[in-house]
Amino acid sequence: MLRRIKYIFKSIGIIIILTIINMIFLVCAFMLPTGKMRQHVADSYLLIEAEEPYLEWDTIYNSSRLDFWSEYTEYGMAINEDSPGSPFEQAMFMRFIDTEGKPRDVSVEEYAKNPDAYFELGEYPRYWNGIVIFYKLLLLFFTIPDIRMLNMFLQICLLCYIVYLMVKKDLSNYIFYFLMAVLLINPVTMLMSVKYSSEYIPMLIAIIIVLLFGEYIDEKEFGWRCFFSIVGATTSFLCMLSFPSITLGIPLLVMIWKTKERSVVRKVLSSSFYWFLGYSITWGMKWIICTIFTSYNLIEDALKRADYYSVEQEDTVSFLDRVVRNIEIYNLPAYKLLAVIMIIFIVISVIREIGKNNLSNYHSVFWDSILGYIFIMCIPLGIFYIFGNGYSYEHSYMAHRQLAISIVAGLCIIKMLVVQCICYIKK
Repeated sequence: MLRRIKYIFKSIGIIIILTIINMIFLVCAFMLPTGKMRQHVADSYLLIEAEEPYLEWDTIYNSSRLDFWSEYTEYGMAINEDSPGSPFEQAMFMRFIDTEGKPRDVSVEEYAKNPDAYFELGEYPRYWNGIVIFYKLLLLFFTIPDIRMLNMFLQICLLCYIVYLMVKKDLSNYIFYFLMAVLLINPVTMLMSVKYSSEYIPMLIAIIIVLLFGEYIDEKEFGWRCFFSIVGATTSFLCMLSFPSITLGIPLLVMIWKTKERSVVRKVLSSSFYWFLGYSITWGMKWIICTIFTSYNLIEDALKRADYYSVEQEDTVSFLDRVVRNIEIYNLPAYKLLAVIMIIFIVISVIREIGKNNLSNYHSVFWDSILGYIFIMCIPLGIFYIFGNGYSYEHSYMAHRQLAISIVAGLCIIKMLVVQCICYIKK
């Protein structure tokens, strides 16, 4: 018990130090000159005018919807040079360009083109929005189209590297499951969205770390606790609540695939606890720091907003409605075909393992892995419940991506159950 308490306090210390370091980087980013940033946004006018705030690159499929409203809010934070106060206050309030009656992208474009004109400002202090550090650094040298292309390069390289590592680490049998998760998250939408990348790229990097250093982390008693504390804290610092749990659920699946001994449930439960600890403490630190060191009571505002999100449509929308609304996004022909492909692959993989006589590998960690997968399946449901209807129902076009965790974990369970049944039959 004392050791667990020690680990919790050690994790809290790491989270606080990491968040303070990240905050310093964010404050320093607001010291950068914005002239070139504004010009590079102004030079992106052809792209901005060709888009709309909630563009769907494939109509009907909500998984193709982009949140350019929020993304250009972040671009507005990056290029805004009219915000009063010190760089610290600017980093706390995260003021953006907000012209009444105009979409956010149009407001940002006009602001970039007219340095001397007056524009209204809005505030978005509830999140750290640490991704703005990268917006600012990249806008010093690149236009928005350049940034999107670089984003695509990075994501494809990370994906290819993960597949390479899975082959190298003798995890080829799980490449299909990983790719299914990526397809359900929708990689094309990720390529086109820098805002979504604030959760997607950390997920890919976390998976790479698990594949490269999983054995080393596993040897350390505090290893996975420390790792997922850092991942949770980093996710909270960077994102604006799109689908944060993918940085927990998908790396957890990879961790299970690498685990050869009976410790899956313990690792999954412990890692999840420390991820949520990192995520919540980092988020709470924004409220506390802003409330203490500025004139704005962000704690009161955040609690009011949380209450609004949790009770919105309470009389008409149940928890089950939230879950169904997210599932319905996959209730379309292309995803139904993908489901058929998943089933066919499981059948083929089971037949192959029967042919290679690999069935005995399932006995030692069978129930431990099953219980671990079941818990991982519940992670998105927990997110849908905690963040309420305002997020889980109204923003299902983003939130649904977390169901990739549940679906892939479910596929792994199905395969293990089928193999186990065959084992008993053969006996």
